Amino acid sequence: MAIGAETVLAALVAVLYRLQFEYHGGEGGLGWLFGTVFALVLLAVVSTIAGLAGSAMAVLPLVLLGRVVARRTGRRDSWQLTLATVAVIAAALALLIGSWMLLSGFDGPGDLLVYPVLALSLIVGLAPATLCARAAGNPGKPGARWRVLGGVALGGLGLLAVTLAVGAAAYGSGVLKIYEPPRLTEADMVGTWTDGDGGSLRFEADGTVTARGVKEYEATGEQSGASHCTGKWQLTENDGVDRPFELRIADCESLRFGWDIGGTEEHPTVFIWIGEPDSGERYILTRQR
Repeated sequence: MAIGAETVLAALVAVLYRLQFEYHGGEGGLGWLFGTVFALVLLAVVSTIAGLAGSAMAVLPLVLLGRVVARRTGRRDSWQLTLATVAVIAAALALLIGSWMLLSGFDGPGDLLVYPVLALSLIVGLAPATLCARAAGNPGKPGARWRVLGGVALGGLGLLAVTLAVGAAAYGSGVLKIYEPPRLTEADMVGTWTDGDGGSLRFEADGTVTARGVKEYEATGEQSGASHCTGKWQLTENDGVDRPFELRIADCESLRFGWDIGGTEEHPTVFIWIGEPDSGERYILTRQR
């Protein structure tokens, strides 16, 4: 259960953190809020079930290993020894997993940081559950299992409530800001927007737009060609949450629909979805003054 509580708490932190960054499609409003709550509840159920399997495969073996180490070394079985056992195993796993990642071509920033990051992540993930399992299985304390179970449940709910309250306070006070698409005017649109690969849209102040090599995509996500045309453009603001701004391009058949505004005030973008929006793939053009 501790692993399930950790998973849900991590998911909530990720959701709160993600609100600062660009996202599109179905965000905002009560529907999005209820969808997120439902997803967290579903995640709690799934992670609890997965946590039982994780306890059998990882947590309980760590508890037993700590007791074996205590017997072999003549030490007293203690939570400190259990925690040290978790740290040693986590370091060994981080070494194995990190080496495999680097040999597989991992190209992240600071390659050697993968080892301490993995080790710390494993310790944070395994230590609470292992210590709870050790306390629940203490033969010298009858009823310890139910006390630990209740403590994990109440503690998990408390941490979720505190995290949600802190997140709400941070966004409500303006310390953190929920992402909003840049509020561009028609004057802001004037200029050349490029995809960095030879495709561009040139918006003029008189309402004309010229497309040069703008990529076209099928509904399947496959590129079908490139547009070279001249038409008319219009930027309008919508009341809807999903698409607060709408960019329309007329007289260019393949470019008429689906354009959205993204990026930030300093670095705005225009984009269309590649294939289905759920795929997360976008064809993006960035403004070049």
